[in-house]
Amino acid sequence: MKSDIDFHMWFTFEEHCQGKHYIVGNPHTFHGRILAYCSEKDVFFNVSLSEINEMSLQTKYWIKGYLSGNEPSPPVDEEGDVFPPAHVANIHYENSISLFHKTGSWYSGERNCTVCGTKLLHSWIGIECEDCID
Repeated sequence: MKSDIDFHMWFTFEEHCQGKHYIVGNPHTFHGRILAYCSEKDVFFNVSLSEINEMSLQTKYWIKGYLSGNEPSPPVDEEGDVFPPAHVANIHYENSISLFHKTGSWYSGERNCTVCGTKLLHSWIGIECEDCID
């Protein structure tokens, strides 16, 4: 698998180590997670866009395409049809997808803010909404 590493697909991930890390592909775990390789520690690991510090232009565009293709399916009604654009479930989904493209994180279940009870976006990383963060 190390032979598959494209050294143009680098990024930094300072929580792991100071060196360059490389995009490998899809780890097939959670929506938005990316399989990566650290040559300094000689390990493979999973990372999300929100954890990446700097990246090459090739990495930026690879991630952009990857997240577009990795979007969860839109919500459907009891008959399996996608909700119309103005439906509250579809609006929540579209807002979640927009944030997903910025964070690369997706929570599959339903969650509410622990402070005010607002329904959180699927891609919201914390457990409190924007209005409740100090």
